[in-house]
Amino acid sequence: MATEIGRVRQNSYENYSEGQDRVARLNKRGELVVIDFWTQMSLDGRVFGVVLGTEDAPIDSTTSVDDQLVWAVTDVPVGTVLIPAQAQAMIATWTTATLLNFMLEADFGKNRYSSGGTAFTASNLRGDYPRASACTSYVGTDVTVSAKSTVGGEDGSTEFHRASVEVNIGDAADAIPEYQYTYKARDASPVVIDGVGSFLFHLGAASADVTAYGYHHFVELPTESVI
Repeated sequence: MATEIGRVRQNSYENYSEGQDRVARLNKRGELVVIDFWTQMSLDGRVFGVVLGTEDAPIDSTTSVDDQLVWAVTDVPVGTVLIPAQAQAMIATWTTATLLNFMLEADFGKNRYSSGGTAFTASNLRGDYPRASACTSYVGTDVTVSAKSTVGGEDGSTEFHRASVEVNIGDAADAIPEYQYTYKARDASPVVIDGVGSFLFHLGAASADVTAYGYHHFVELPTESVI
């Protein structure tokens, strides 16, 4: 008798309780149906979102990108792992800004929030809200953070995504273009921040502030489930 390794389920689903033993799902060709990590994290209620700006009210960028000035920060406590999943900044008004920088940073050594900004309760992206985030987030123009631990090395800081525009491509003399910066972990090497640590979102401009909307999404897991 053949050993059952899976069950074909293409037009209907079987719903099981937590902890039940069941065979794997197959398609009609006998191939194992596997969901990608990021989608499964959302279905598990492990993805959270932080928003900057709302409706028709974008917020100012910071001045030039600086070690102790951020657009948003999420501090990760002991016992929690944060994996940045996606981040975006959409420019609303350019003013006269030049040298616009978008940069994402992970600090593996400490919580960096110091003062300023507005506390933001991260939203669970699964609508029934199965759990709240254990992390603390702050957003807004000129959120002050402490200096990075070190550059690189154990318990250090790493800048893992960056984009930059040197000249103003959307001032009042031009047709203002749609311009956005986007990071997607599925297209890069995922960064794993094990608390205590911080995720830092920089959006800064020289000369003058731009206004922008933004968000970042992150996977949050218990440390024992990862490390």
